[in-house]
Amino acid sequence: MQLMTRPADAPPPLLRAAHVRRPHGVHGELRVEPLGGDAARFEVGLRLRVEAGERVLVVSGARPAGDGDVLLRLEGVTSREAADVLRDAYLCVEADDARSLGADEWFVHALVGLRAVTPEGVSVGVVEDVEAYPANEVLVVRDGDRVRRVPMVRAFVERVDVAAGVIVVRPWEEE
Repeated sequence: MQLMTRPADAPPPLLRAAHVRRPHGVHGELRVEPLGGDAARFEVGLRLRVEAGERVLVVSGARPAGDGDVLLRLEGVTSREAADVLRDAYLCVEADDARSLGADEWFVHALVGLRAVTPEGVSVGVVEDVEAYPANEVLVVRDGDRVRRVPMVRAFVERVDVAAGVIVVRPWEEE
């Protein structure tokens, strides 16, 4: 498998903002899982594009649903049937409309393709993916046929330098 990398200054055209779990109620509300950050970003007027297609939807309301989910109302989605069409879809924002990132936050597309090295500069591999786990994200680092998973926490990730294309990690030997 050859990993195709994208320059750090070239974000993908769309960034996933939410995963539609299911319809909620009979008036077209959607129960969604926010992806990557603060659920407060789902403000009225936010334009979301359905990842599989060209459909653009505008947020007309949002409220917490508990357990981290959000209940979204979207213009033009006014029935359970219309909402059900969106089940399991990803709702995305244009890269230019992405939320601002805080310190020690990165978009996945900026991490994929970074060279992973130890603090001594020894190559560990290339970041192939970032997986979400309940406690924290985990870097998937590939070196040939070997794949390591490195928790995205300070104990294992010393430094991220997107501009230089490097992430400094402290891996451990796996048995």
